[in-house]
Amino acid sequence: MNNLGELIEARAAELGQREYLVFADRSYSFEQMDRRVNQVARGLRELGLGPGQRVALLVDNSPEFIWLWWALLKLGAVMVPVNLRLTAGEAAYIINHSEAGIVALSGQSLPLLAELRQQCPGVAHWLGVGLGPEQGLAPMDEFFGLSPEELAPVNLGMDDPAAILYTSGTTGFPKGVVHTHGNYLRTAASFARTCGLQPQDRLMTANPLFHVNAQFYSCLGTLWKGAAFVLIEKFSASRMWGWTREHRVNKVVMLLPLTTILYNRPPQDDDADNPVELVVAGGAPKGHYADFERRFGVKLQTLYSLTEAPLALMGVRDKPVKDASVGVSMLPDWPGLDNQVAIVDETDRELPYGQTGQIVLRNQALMKEYFKDPEATAEALAGGWLHTGDRGRMDDEGWVYFLGRGKDVIRKKGENIGAVEVENALAASELVAEAAVLGVMPPDAAGEEEIMAFVVRAPGAAPGWEALIAHCQGCLADFKVPRFWLAVDFLPKNAMNRVVKNKLRDREDLENTPGTYDRQEQKEAEA
Repeated sequence: MNNLGELIEARAAELGQREYLVFADRSYSFEQMDRRVNQVARGLRELGLGPGQRVALLVDNSPEFIWLWWALLKLGAVMVPVNLRLTAGEAAYIINHSEAGIVALSGQSLPLLAELRQQCPGVAHWLGVGLGPEQGLAPMDEFFGLSPEELAPVNLGMDDPAAILYTSGTTGFPKGVVHTHGNYLRTAASFARTCGLQPQDRLMTANPLFHVNAQFYSCLGTLWKGAAFVLIEKFSASRMWGWTREHRVNKVVMLLPLTTILYNRPPQDDDADNPVELVVAGGAPKGHYADFERRFGVKLQTLYSLTEAPLALMGVRDKPVKDASVGVSMLPDWPGLDNQVAIVDETDRELPYGQTGQIVLRNQALMKEYFKDPEATAEALAGGWLHTGDRGRMDDEGWVYFLGRGKDVIRKKGENIGAVEVENALAASELVAEAAVLGVMPPDAAGEEEIMAFVVRAPGAAPGWEALIAHCQGCLADFKVPRFWLAVDFLPKNAMNRVVKNKLRDREDLENTPGTYDRQEQKEAEA
């Protein structure tokens, strides 16, 4: 098997009318999926789409997202999924940087359309998913009248690009992570092996399809194994376990914040009354891994990966998870595939067990490159290892413990946020002389970080934060806008005039520093 298009067609031929995708009250067999994909591929080809060309998707979780994505795979085109929480300006940067000639939008992204049209002159076609001429879009629904028969195959190999996934960069601009057909195939097969996925399984996720997690693991992991994939449009803690009963789900994939949200809800008598055997997630609240398993009657299998390295670490399926560990090397399942992890010092020297250093990964499913950024690519893949920038340690059994972000990156709501991106937005305001942001973890942060801004006000700037918050909301996705705000007289600098952030971290509960403004607390008070 040389590409993902071949996998899609092989499963349709082998499994035919067996159910593959369940979404709300809709259900599609493997064969029905393939025929829909062929129709969408014909429609895109009539728009002039060919191998290597990029298509941006601003589409929410739905069968239509998958049909578009898989159609691109069959045509040899490249998917550029866009985070639906981004502002128009942030999304436009990705569309322009990737040189996407076609953009597909669903209803959630419709409010961005006018601004995107203005900022993205290189887009030749704007495609509506569930939308049409009344919104000034070409309707994707018209594709469904085209022939569903197989298209002539495109000559694609394992090393051909399949997607560009944008992740927050530490330089202020998102980086486009290029993944190949081979990366998807190797990772999907290895994920399926590591979590013991079987054809009779029914796996569910509410993770967004624009994210690396849902693509590589839930969607393609089930396709690889011939299992059923239950896709939820949007996570709901109150409905989560009900969905598992309704759809007879025995495996669930979720992000770390979601396990924490579930665990922090008041216990219910029926918490363990569900068919789920396995939950694959970043973890659970520290110190409560075993409690999570007992309360919900599941096995927890941890997961650690990056957009650049989806084939990374997981817990062991038939052994208890070690509390606070993110796992061991994911089991490789492809001829010649090798998956290695190490902890190294600043000179790339491997450190002994128990010592803290940088987590580095090496396998044949690492990103191919950062799109149009050879210098960053060379730095990240120095020596053939992906340098994660994350701090960790390893015990003598190979279990890795994640100890924090080494890069100037904040982890919030399942997203990596480059601190410099937020700092640049603050610096663009006339109210700010200079600013720095850090990640803090208050007790209510659901296991991840919140953003705290330290601001030196511009001369004459009035006190209060509303105007500066509004400024940030105009140029940043809301999850990137700081929650905590503190006015300071100066920022500590070194001899190179760079802010020394460690000197800002002089207490554990930074968010409780006298004078700190909590915009979430303010919103709750106003509600």
